[in-house]
Amino acid sequence: MDEQPLPKLPDNTKVKLVADADFAPYSFLSRTNSPSGLSVELAIAACERARLNCTVETRPYADILPALQNGEADVAVTGPRLDEKTLSAARMTRPYFRIMGRFAVPKTSTLDTASSEALSGRRIGVVKDTVHARWLTAYYGSARITPFDDLAAAGASLKAGDVDAIFGDNLQVIYWVAGEAAGDCCRLLGGAYSDFDYFSRNLSFLVRRDRPELAQAFDYGLDKAQADGTTAKIIRTYVPLDPW
Repeated sequence: MDEQPLPKLPDNTKVKLVADADFAPYSFLSRTNSPSGLSVELAIAACERARLNCTVETRPYADILPALQNGEADVAVTGPRLDEKTLSAARMTRPYFRIMGRFAVPKTSTLDTASSEALSGRRIGVVKDTVHARWLTAYYGSARITPFDDLAAAGASLKAGDVDAIFGDNLQVIYWVAGEAAGDCCRLLGGAYSDFDYFSRNLSFLVRRDRPELAQAFDYGLDKAQADGTTAKIIRTYVPLDPW
């Protein structure tokens, strides 16, 4: 990885971070009403390594991008999707995480791979009318795709043995497998799947367009946090199983 240089900014430059108040595990309000989450901690870690004086506040999703455009905040930690409209109003840092998909099976399953051949004819639970369901239809057409109203229902069916596997958002599947509802019944099958045509997207911080040096400072801080192991430590704090 080519490390970004630290731009010429005064030490302790004040930076206002803003994050979605309801986007767990990436950003949320803790029991003490403090901004918390995987993305929030990564942003603070990047600030420390770039020698920036950062403060964080949470806002509703709809208020995040306007806060950047109006100069009420300098960096959006979470919030707007990285689409053409957003990127015309803000600069993105390098990605710090990627949303992916994941399979899970009962611990008693003999499956050791999640290939379409291995799952041919198998019953796969998935939340109906989602990008994950459409992906299964496209690539696992020989499987018996079984729709559910939500991941909890799909997981309960997996635990009961009514389906052979479930597929869904990587972190959601991990939290279900590691959670109380699963009762240690199940395990992840294979690694995480990435497909930008369906469910994958990169997560990056968004910086005001008039602050290119600040975007560079965050790239520097993210590189440093990854190199010294802080990024992996923060991810382990919020994700109970290997997300890759």
